[in-house]
Amino acid sequence: MLQVKKIALASSMLALAVSLVGCAGVETSKYAYTPGLQVNQISKSSDCYDASVLLGKDLSTSKAIAKKVLTGVNATVESDANNTIKAQRNRSIGLVVGGGGEELFLNLKNVSAENTFITITTKTGFVGGAGQKAWSCQIATELVKMAN
Repeated sequence: MLQVKKIALASSMLALAVSLVGCAGVETSKYAYTPGLQVNQISKSSDCYDASVLLGKDLSTSKAIAKKVLTGVNATVESDANNTIKAQRNRSIGLVVGGGGEELFLNLKNVSAENTFITITTKTGFVGGAGQKAWSCQIATELVKMAN
């Protein structure tokens, strides 16, 4: 009976700890287009959960590049509507904790015939740091590489 109580207590404490950890990252970017932005110059948060870039490509080409970059970081596009792409990184099994599962949000804004402003945000799950990471900076870098 004492063993059952210990297991129940340990399970309760684990559940509490997981609920307190919460999620990391954001769905909505803090970055917005301003006319003074330089083409292919990346803006990013210090933790890389949020980034933006003004690509020197039209909206259609930028969207195609974005989907290729998402595939390159092992993500599957879940939705593509109203110039917003939502993707999720495919899960993998690591030594201790499985990686993947991060949600990636790309918002594309047509600012001229030859420029598209893109924000990239990463949202991780309940166990945030365990096996998951922020991908926004890497995705922004890859977008610029593919646009050149």
